[in-house]
Amino acid sequence: MYRYLAGLPLLAALAAGGYCAMRLAWADYLFHLDTETDVAQAARMAPGNAEYHARLAALRENADRDARSVESELQDAVAANPRLASAWIALGLRAEAAADLPRAENCLARAVQADRTYATLWTAANYYFRHNQPARFWPVARRALRIGDVAAHDPVPLFRLFWKITEDPSAILDRGVPDVGAVQARYLDFLVRENHAPAAEPVIERVVAFAGDTDLESIFSYCDRLIAAGDSDRAMHAWNALCWRTLRQPLAPQRGISLTNGGFVSAPVEHGFDWRLPAAEGVSIERGGLPPRLWITLDGREPEVCDLVTQFVPLEPSRKYRLGFRYQTDGIANQSGLRWRITDAATGVEIPSDSDDLSSEQETERAIRFIAPAGVPLARLALVYRRAPGTVRIEGRVALGAVSLGFEP
Repeated sequence: MYRYLAGLPLLAALAAGGYCAMRLAWADYLFHLDTETDVAQAARMAPGNAEYHARLAALRENADRDARSVESELQDAVAANPRLASAWIALGLRAEAAADLPRAENCLARAVQADRTYATLWTAANYYFRHNQPARFWPVARRALRIGDVAAHDPVPLFRLFWKITEDPSAILDRGVPDVGAVQARYLDFLVRENHAPAAEPVIERVVAFAGDTDLESIFSYCDRLIAAGDSDRAMHAWNALCWRTLRQPLAPQRGISLTNGGFVSAPVEHGFDWRLPAAEGVSIERGGLPPRLWITLDGREPEVCDLVTQFVPLEPSRKYRLGFRYQTDGIANQSGLRWRITDAATGVEIPSDSDDLSSEQETERAIRFIAPAGVPLARLALVYRRAPGTVRIEGRVALGAVSLGFEP
């Protein structure tokens, strides 16, 4: 008898535990039905569950219920879990809409204390921007960008806010853009797209210093934009910064160093001052061999006029130049229509040279000479095909290697 009575409290505890578990399971079932009535019942059954109260507040707000009932559920949510940032944000935005700015700021500050994710920091930064509080805006915005996941969180909206607050590029870079390679690279992309290129040079130095190899594409794009705009000096400055990172030979046209990757030691990046291989029907290009060279195959379907290999080269105006190269052709007769063409990069006007058609079954070294015209700091070097009158399109292969460009002694 005594043993039976002694076991009653244990049985009662087990029964109570089972009831609580069933009650919570039922509340969870109701919550996932996601209707206002069911979630309200779930919140009554589990009043300590902050998520239930926060969801009920959202459902009531969507249904245009009484504002006090929405506010009450949000208050219950943060009382149950003071680290529920989404509820603090909702309370803060509601206070802002009611013009209660001290309370709004306090709620958003609580959200930031509880949660350092991008969404929370972005919301707080927007609030400080809207209310012209730059001293509070910059630290929160910078902290958001330090997360560094530019694939999941597009930083461009924040960059735009930076330039609305101030047009001082140094202040933006120092106060807003952290030394995170991916962020610096995206900021450089932004500057190029938004026509803030004059502010890009110090950003390039940071991209080179902090970015991973996959983020260097932003510098290539920047160089391409500057080359297209005819700004060869700044394009070359950016390119040389990249050369420091990738261990390439920097350009120095004042010393006659104007060509990049002349030995095809590395695969052309097809941007900036490296070789570009324009796509053309009937033309295929491979890199290989020892020493490395380009193997250019034309199958007879190529356009009558096409560029095969090109490169932008900075020049010293009025200086005499020598373009050297080694080549061999296979199956390509005289009057091939293959030749080097050098043009003013800005106007497309051809620079006179002693270039002629290429055809040689034996590997041959050749040189072409020209004078850089005054006022032409950037030229476009191209190996081109132009079908000669009275001939059919060529079929065959060209091996090109050991290209060099320097001052003519």
